Amino acid sequence: MQPILFLFPSYQPTVLFCELLERFRQIDPSPIVVVDDGSGPAYDELFRRAARISDTVVLKNAVNLGKGAALKHGINHILVNYPDCIGVVTADADGQHAIEDILNVANELRSRPTEAIFGSRSFKRDVPFRSKIGNIISRYVYRFLIGLNLSDTQTGLRGIPRRLGELSLGIRANRYEFETEQLIILTNERIGFREIPIQTIYIDENRESHFRPLYDSLKIYFVLLRYALASVAAAATDLVTFWIIFGSTQQILLSNMSARMISLWVQLALLQSFVFRRKISVRIFVEYIGLVLVSGLISSALQIQLLQLVNVPLLTKIVADTLVFLFNFLFIRDFIFRRWNEAATED
Repeated sequence: MQPILFLFPSYQPTVLFCELLERFRQIDPSPIVVVDDGSGPAYDELFRRAARISDTVVLKNAVNLGKGAALKHGINHILVNYPDCIGVVTADADGQHAIEDILNVANELRSRPTEAIFGSRSFKRDVPFRSKIGNIISRYVYRFLIGLNLSDTQTGLRGIPRRLGELSLGIRANRYEFETEQLIILTNERIGFREIPIQTIYIDENRESHFRPLYDSLKIYFVLLRYALASVAAAATDLVTFWIIFGSTQQILLSNMSARMISLWVQLALLQSFVFRRKISVRIFVEYIGLVLVSGLISSALQIQLLQLVNVPLLTKIVADTLVFLFNFLFIRDFIFRRWNEAATED
């Protein structure tokens, strides 16, 4: 039988982590990989205790690099040393995941080796307020920005199929935003996923967690908002260019199409260097041109109609572009964004 390995990224754990591993070993013989993410000399004895557990490997980062870096370190070790493994189950080292839930995720991954499996917590009661609110906000943000309908976006208990593990090694993020980038890959690669319910465990109101609510949340949302920020800059360029050209020509269509073309170059430059960090392909460029032409014509038609009601060209452009924004956004999210990432994985 092809193995599934268990990966625990760990930073300054308590003795409860070793006790968890020891109980786990009594139930399941599968290999375990622990990554000490630069916890420091004070934690060496804890990790030596973990290493004494049969078939357990402890990897070490010289300094704290972040949860994402620890996960990549562990996933790479597993893929290199266990070429026949079908996937990896990742779990947190802070005691928030029950052994039976970890094993349930592994069993589900074993039965669905090409799909990602997520342990989904219930946030109905006995949950710290910051965790409940954070998950509610994240759920809707993920759903709108990347089209992923996941009930627990922040879960660390994941069954990662081998293909997703391989793709995850190319993620540049090294901290908590790594797990968000992983979900984006999941969406763009059309990798199936399944959620299974798990216990919701918060020890001492989650005080042992190293997650910094404000700082780390901003970094996570920044990953999701990269396209939106590029779009805002492009929209500003579009408005300024329209205002300049219309002031000279008084031609709605000419001003609109000229502004669209210039803002297109601004947006593509930002997407290449800021979002995708790779050059655009000819196919994607042609699709962008098509989007510019269609949305420009629609926006111009709307503006001409609105000018009959309000004779303020710049205002009517803002209103018209706002109305077509959702169409543009969904097209880029579901076609351009996905194909750009597909091209990246083919390189």
